[in-house]
Amino acid sequence: MTRNSKSEVRPALVAIDFTSTDLRLLLSTPEQQLIANEQYQLPTLDDEEAWAWEVGGRLSTLFSRDGEPLFALGIAIACPGMVHPIRGVLTESRAQEGWNELHVVDAIRRHINAPTVAIDRVQAGLRGEMTAGAAIDATDVLYVSVRESTIVAAILSSGTIIRGAHHRSGRINSTDDAREIATIAAALDSALVILDTVNENADEIESRTRKELKKVRAGGEVIISKLGTRAPLLGALEAAAIVAYEGQHTIENDNQ
Repeated sequence: MTRNSKSEVRPALVAIDFTSTDLRLLLSTPEQQLIANEQYQLPTLDDEEAWAWEVGGRLSTLFSRDGEPLFALGIAIACPGMVHPIRGVLTESRAQEGWNELHVVDAIRRHINAPTVAIDRVQAGLRGEMTAGAAIDATDVLYVSVRESTIVAAILSSGTIIRGAHHRSGRINSTDDAREIATIAAALDSALVILDTVNENADEIESRTRKELKKVRAGGEVIISKLGTRAPLLGALEAAAIVAYEGQHTIENDNQ
């Protein structure tokens, strides 16, 4: 449902997080009080039309449930791969084949027309840690996801998330992942290294990363993310709040 509906409605922020196999949808009030939190398994989706039908359809169904009517104030999509921030396109997928050049923003807006932004889910995970996790008061953080086939990282430097020249999250393609993580953390002088990993690998990679940091005499603290798979969704929710604010500000300026 959009803002133009005639029924009396209340605003909602929308966070979408998807991987190769899972879809998570979160709706909240502008004050970020929970309205709905759903998770679904994703089938193989060969192209943009199939993705839009599945993901956009799930979101539309969530908005059309019985109860108090809602309209989308802002939407953010956490994507498994490199995202062009202006075009809203998943340009380089780390998930299903056929998702390169997936126009995620346009696909969602065909279902619900609201201010929408797409970001790499690793950067969304770091944003989630900044708003509800271990990095709330931190300014220099290395966030590393060890859940995907390729180890990927996002960087917070002096309080700013670094996108990089090509908007790609950092990749760690080393046979010794702990040593590479420690080398990067030392080069950045990160105060905090957050490892997002599956439970069975957590203690082992945390211990190895600590040892490697000591070897290079870096002072960063190493912790395992307590938010885990929730971090990208919570980061997307924060991004939805930002894009909603920017949309409201634009409308107010246009009306002046």
